[in-house]
Amino acid sequence: MPLRTAVNSAMPSAVRVAGVGISHPEGVVAEAPGHTKLDVVRYHERMGPWLVPQLAPRPIASPPGAGESAPPFIRVADTAGVVRAVQNGHYEFRTWGACFPRLERPDRIVFGLAGAGVPWGVLRDAAQHVRALLESLDLPPFLKTTGGSGLDVVVAITRRHKWPDAAEFAQAVARHLVRSRPAVFASAAGAEIAGRVVVDTRTNELGRGAIAAYSLRARAGLPVSMPIAWSDLGDVDLRGHFGIDGVPAFVAARRDDPWAAYEQSRRTLSAAMRRKLSS
Repeated sequence: MPLRTAVNSAMPSAVRVAGVGISHPEGVVAEAPGHTKLDVVRYHERMGPWLVPQLAPRPIASPPGAGESAPPFIRVADTAGVVRAVQNGHYEFRTWGACFPRLERPDRIVFGLAGAGVPWGVLRDAAQHVRALLESLDLPPFLKTTGGSGLDVVVAITRRHKWPDAAEFAQAVARHLVRSRPAVFASAAGAEIAGRVVVDTRTNELGRGAIAAYSLRARAGLPVSMPIAWSDLGDVDLRGHFGIDGVPAFVAARRDDPWAAYEQSRRTLSAAMRRKLSS
């Protein structure tokens, strides 16, 4: 998502962050009038140790409005590369579900739980239902906020599957959830979804990006997509709970990374899993 700022052209200035020249650092961010472009850049500099591992291995979907001549994705290698992307107007990072160099083989599946208009308790319980189903399939699930109205449940898979196979598996999980708990879940194509959680699997298609962990969102207040532990799901509504101002200190002080076991959790999608989903 492009970084939109209102710049006072009478006050041109520039600073360097992570070796990158930042033009008009005093520009006010449209989504958060209390923050400047420099605040956004500094966030990415401070979050480099956590954000770069999420971004560097993967293609980052080109931002909306990039034009037909733009490449299908951008790539960053380090904090300087992230800061350069922000300087160029890009700070809502959406990453593909595959890593370089094997972009033809996805290595994760994301289940987006869209909760707009849904009470927190309903969304929280829906996430636990997804967790229970995935664990019954021997797929360890990981959880994060989206920085929007929902939650993402993510599983790591081995790089043995083609994109259509991974996407179809994700759809089979969504269909099973809607079929088994119709009062809780709805299909995105459903005519009436009020009060129910939509399981969005579209980000598992080739070229589609899911919001990256620790990425800012181009929304009011600049919320953050934050990895959380399943034990964090309580009475407090975590949608929009994490934002640009508090996240760097929160992450730096955190004793345990709730996603520490992510890389070791990879599983191969099996025929037995598919049969269980169809039953």
